[in-house]
Amino acid sequence: MGKKYNRFLTITLSSMLLFTACSNTGSISVTEENSSQSTTAIVTTSTSQTEEVTKASDEVSATGNDDKKDEQGSLDNKDEDNEENTEVNETKNSSKVVFDTAITSYSAPSGFYPNEFDLSIGVVDASGNEVSLEDGTIVYTTDGSDPVSSETATEYTGPIHIYDRSKDENILSAVNPVEFSGNYNSPNATKDGFSCMINAPGNSSVDKCMVVRSAVKKSDGTYSSSNRATYFIGTPETHIQGINDSVKAMQAVSEAAPEYFENSGKLAVVSIQMDYNDLFDGEVGIYVKGNQFEKALAEYLETAKVTDGETARALDANYKGRGREWERAAGISIFEVNGDSCIEIINQNCGIRIQGNYSRSDLIKGFRIVARNDYGKKNFKYPFFGEAYKNDAGETMDKFKTLVLRPGGNCAFTAKFNDVFWQSLLTDFDVETQRSRPAIVYLNGEYWGLYLLQEDYNEDYMENLHGVIDKDVVIVKGDAEKYESGYYIDEGILPAGETDEKYFVKDLKNAFNTYVTLENDADYEEFCKIVDPESFRDYFAAELWFNNKWDWPGKNWSMWKVQTPVSGNEYADGRWRLMFYDCEFGGVSGSGDARVNTIKDDNYKPYGMLDPETDNIVVSAFIKLMSNEGFRKSFYDRLNYLTENNFEVTNAKNRLNDFTSIYSPLYEQFFNRYPGTGSTKDAVSGGYASAKCIEDFLEKRGDNIQRMIDYAENTIGSDAYKEKVEKEALDKDKE
Repeated sequence: MGKKYNRFLTITLSSMLLFTACSNTGSISVTEENSSQSTTAIVTTSTSQTEEVTKASDEVSATGNDDKKDEQGSLDNKDEDNEENTEVNETKNSSKVVFDTAITSYSAPSGFYPNEFDLSIGVVDASGNEVSLEDGTIVYTTDGSDPVSSETATEYTGPIHIYDRSKDENILSAVNPVEFSGNYNSPNATKDGFSCMINAPGNSSVDKCMVVRSAVKKSDGTYSSSNRATYFIGTPETHIQGINDSVKAMQAVSEAAPEYFENSGKLAVVSIQMDYNDLFDGEVGIYVKGNQFEKALAEYLETAKVTDGETARALDANYKGRGREWERAAGISIFEVNGDSCIEIINQNCGIRIQGNYSRSDLIKGFRIVARNDYGKKNFKYPFFGEAYKNDAGETMDKFKTLVLRPGGNCAFTAKFNDVFWQSLLTDFDVETQRSRPAIVYLNGEYWGLYLLQEDYNEDYMENLHGVIDKDVVIVKGDAEKYESGYYIDEGILPAGETDEKYFVKDLKNAFNTYVTLENDADYEEFCKIVDPESFRDYFAAELWFNNKWDWPGKNWSMWKVQTPVSGNEYADGRWRLMFYDCEFGGVSGSGDARVNTIKDDNYKPYGMLDPETDNIVVSAFIKLMSNEGFRKSFYDRLNYLTENNFEVTNAKNRLNDFTSIYSPLYEQFFNRYPGTGSTKDAVSGGYASAKCIEDFLEKRGDNIQRMIDYAENTIGSDAYKEKVEKEALDKDKE
């Protein structure tokens, strides 16, 4: 049997020990060929993960209807994932790759090393045994591109020097922000384009690591699937400023609140490797304004001059592209890192899309990472959010089809965690919440920023968490700004012969027409066969309590159900339920927000959230439910329950301090990377969207809830309101 290369080893060297081992895996000292130095790192994993990575991609199945996820796309885009569209489903390397049993392997695993060293690349079979390369060569890249398709791929002839890149010039980070940022824009001098008020960072402001990707190239022109590794020269604190303080806070929080922070003893570090052009090329780049923007700008200039920098956000751009057409192949490695250990938990190829809605035009953008058979593995398998995070069957949530790397949405350059802070306090409510954790992202070896690694709502999430049939899941998302209907179908397969997306919500629409009010309990019970009243009660109570203004409820709402009810599973009963996401505007303006009567002032209507003229289907459902006295009492009780429990001042401020203590040590490096966008001081204690704003809001909000309750009860009981409800029902009948 040949020599074994195990990519997940605990490697120690007595004379140059960098970290203290914190696992029970074996230790081995490795000395690189043609190198005078020994190589040391701590890289550990479970046996099952080792087997997954060392296996060649023989588990890959043919491309098929594996994934219906169309990230925030329209129903039309769903067709891109059908089997008929195989040219879209194939990755650009698929014609070259033969998923056989050979794969490249590295003599040193990914991790942090005290000194530069020389890296050897070998070839192993599915069992990790070294095999001779009789037919072909090894090719590799160090710029992040895939050696299977890259023009920069180099034939491997000897060890590669892994060095400290701290003095290297920026590459991706050197791109002029005007090429990809829709915010921070202003009209140029000739009013026919834009300038950006933010400059690219200097070389010293961007931390760097070294990425190596390699593959076997055979004489017939076919390749093995590519393999990847990420190397940091220096300690974690050298590369990630504040990691020691952040991890120390995580460990303390993990003990105090294990139900949410159980897996926070280490910081997630994400290394993404992909072709430069797939990010920044005008034609195919997903991160830039690109050709789509140039075309939209030319059309705009036919009738007007550029007078407002916000126009840049409004124009179409490459980064607004959705669906498989705008997904790009990448490699990804995810590490759990603290001051004395580094555990590589994910190492695989994947797909990447730009994530978000309005924030797609931001200086820093979110990513959706997608596992699918095309790339080698159809899931990311790891309990990213802790062993204590269980599904309804009591099993740890450790399988994810997609994950989101979110820079903070509207709060990307403030506290960042605003959205997930509120969600973390609501995990006991009858509404879906997204688990999250802080993550540092490197893109082709360059520090890209502080992100949040989050769950992604999709059919697989519902299947894994609630045990429903994934292909039977329908998810509807609200966006009144973009869609005339006020919503779009994010997940769902129309039955044969159906072409109208309104098919999925016809049960609600019919109920709205059937019942003027739900004052009669029998009518209420019938309506509750369509919606889960507890889910609507909990959702609206929370959103109104923390005053999630501006975007909501016109946007940022989402509801789901299964199309075909199944007995024995409450979540498969076919009723609509709601999901929390994008809650970052809650308390965003501080104590001033605490006094807002959100029921009265939200929804941009005379009667606010109770106005029967609304076209918003979730608000309409809430209004119907509020017409029932029993539901209203339960809703008012829930608002007060939040004040006394989940959002109780001391409890909520303690959770806020937990988040601040974890994230704030990581701010300085982030704001240095994005000069001119903010500061640690503003993120912690500034006058907008800071941790202090949320604190000030929490201290005063509870005192203003009864005023909202009184307004709602007085409004619903007034003759003028009742007349308006009846008039609106008559008007809709005429339509």
